[in-house]
Amino acid sequence: MKIWMDGNVSKEIVVRNYRTEDLEGIKEILSEYPSPTGRVWSEEMVEEMMSDALEEQPDGVFVATMNGKVVGFAIVMFRDWLNIAYLDYIQVRTNQMNKGVGHGLMEGCVDWAREKGARIIYTETGRNNERAIKFYQRHGFKITGCIPDYYQKGLDAVILVNIL
Repeated sequence: MKIWMDGNVSKEIVVRNYRTEDLEGIKEILSEYPSPTGRVWSEEMVEEMMSDALEEQPDGVFVATMNGKVVGFAIVMFRDWLNIAYLDYIQVRTNQMNKGVGHGLMEGCVDWAREKGARIIYTETGRNNERAIKFYQRHGFKITGCIPDYYQKGLDAVILVNIL
């Protein structure tokens, strides 16, 4: 999928399936963020997360690129026994936020989930992550519940669902 950006300089954002050479770009993105548990992402943690995702759902790992450089990624899983999709991760480089990268990734994940036959796509995020909650809500997700102390003691998760 390709998305053209409007603005002073048009930039092309390409959302595509993950390739092995994308791993370093994903490591760079995650180095900008602590994990939801507050820990810093180590190279080993990133490699393990990506390896697990690719083993479980190889066609559900996406990257967004601008000028050939990875600027975002997403991991989505399809559960065929329930016909639902779980958005496990979506992250954008901090300097590329509010430029359509997350939107492109979300559209790619939702389109992929629909193609798989998912009835819903759901995710969770920290109750304190207002930026993410607003992002999901702009893309049709609604808060449907909460898991107390999900990430760590005192940090609840909110469950967000988009009925496809």
